[in-house]
Amino acid sequence: MRVDVVWLAALALSLPGLSQCDPLFALSAPNLLRVGSKENVFVEAQEYTGGNFNVEIMVKNFPAKNQQMFSKTVTLSASNKFQFLQEIL
Repeated sequence: MRVDVVWLAALALSLPGLSQCDPLFALSAPNLLRVGSKENVFVEAQEYTGGNFNVEIMVKNFPAKNQQMFSKTVTLSASNKFQFLQEIL
């Protein structure tokens, strides 16, 4: 058995399962953003009971990541159920 496989298995077993993450922060976005078309980015905090907090959504060029093409800060709160859907153009 290769050593790198053993290390990978040990690392995977030592990480907490998703069910143990409380709260769970999630971001859902297209794998590829197309220039000139509308795309949506969804952010949420699942099972979060704290106060309001800001989330910064940033889109940069790829692969260099040296130009910021879009940026917006949104507030997740109890009134929006700690969820936000942002349209990116």
